[in-house]
Amino acid sequence: MILRVLNALFNAAVTVAVGPGILAHEYAHVFACRLTGVEIEQWPSLALFEDAATVEHEPVETFLQDYTIAVAPLIGNSLLAAGALALATRLTPPVAFVPLWIGLACGLTALPSDADTASLLPGVSTLSPTFRPIGYALAVPVRAISYSMVLAGLLALVWTGMILAVVRPG
Repeated sequence: MILRVLNALFNAAVTVAVGPGILAHEYAHVFACRLTGVEIEQWPSLALFEDAATVEHEPVETFLQDYTIAVAPLIGNSLLAAGALALATRLTPPVAFVPLWIGLACGLTALPSDADTASLLPGVSTLSPTFRPIGYALAVPVRAISYSMVLAGLLALVWTGMILAVVRPG
């Protein structure tokens, strides 16, 4: 009982801290679903005390659909983080706080999650033998990064730092 309460409180703190990034991450999946013709079954929302916000979509039919949906947050959140952090470096406190918070939240949630990439490697087998090596070359690094929560967390910090370093003036 007490562990459930502590878990719910931890989830609430994380959701408040990186909520804009979580929503951007999930809506990047939505955008990728729309782009690839995959229908959305349940739209994302922030669940304050739950473990995750997710997008439910119909099953994908191709590896390209699966890969596009899986890596969409990396592209979308990184672009949002770069824009927000660039803006934050040009403003002064306290006004700079909001774009800084949004930029950090988007950067820290840019990497695909374990659930996002779980079907990538099995999906490579649907490719023709000619394209399987390319499929594995694309899928293995993405899956490896997301497989370990510790590694993904460290890489998210490094990734966000790299975005900040690129957009920092001077």
